[in-house]
Amino acid sequence: MDDSKLEKLKKALDNRECTIKQQSKVMEITFKNEEDAEWFENICLSRKGKSALCCMMSLKPPGKNQFKFIFNITDIERFIKIINQV
Repeated sequence: MDDSKLEKLKKALDNRECTIKQQSKVMEITFKNEEDAEWFENICLSRKGKSALCCMMSLKPPGKNQFKFIFNITDIERFIKIINQV
């Protein structure tokens, strides 16, 4: 994913309290509050099969107030569009 697409994703999630990390083959988004994490997870689950993501895994590390999602993005432009529509 090029830097401009990563910046578009960050802008689409700007009003959510989260951090975004692009790793070699996967994307990681960590939300600080449960409400934003549920919002994100609901978007992904409601579009299962139509989503621009695949292989999503959600984690809530014990004792930490954070909600982490790790996934592959198959179509970043479509993913950003989905986030902006909600």
